[in-house]
Amino acid sequence: MTSKSLSEINEVGNRGTHDHHVVELEPSDSAFLRGRVKDQRFIDHLLMKDQISMEQHRRGEHLLQLAVSASVYLTSPKFTGVVSGGGGSNTDIYSSGLMRWHREEKRIRKKWGDAGVVVIHDHVVLDVWTDEGEKVGFLSRILS
Repeated sequence: MTSKSLSEINEVGNRGTHDHHVVELEPSDSAFLRGRVKDQRFIDHLLMKDQISMEQHRRGEHLLQLAVSASVYLTSPKFTGVVSGGGGSNTDIYSSGLMRWHREEKRIRKKWGDAGVVVIHDHVVLDVWTDEGEKVGFLSRILS
């Protein structure tokens, strides 16, 4: 027999999620609260630990979005989008996601060398976590 809970919480995740991540309750579209993982990615974790600023986090999120648009980092498809047959897309190669990512990577390489590109690729795009203070400091300087 089940009874109605007094709290209006729609719990997500499992014990492992709660042990390894910061989960915060927030309102949702329904009457229930939902849990949201606040430190899902490494740059989120660095922000919550005050190792990078909000501006550096935004820069990291921007780089990740560029990587997604260039198909360097793949995400699951969005089934809620509307497919249009109008053909109004921009086919200019210089405005493609891959070219935007290339230009950004080129800027990073010019200022920080190949090591800077590797750090961005590993810790922002591939979401590799590290405790090495030197790498975290380098990532922080690149994102500034």
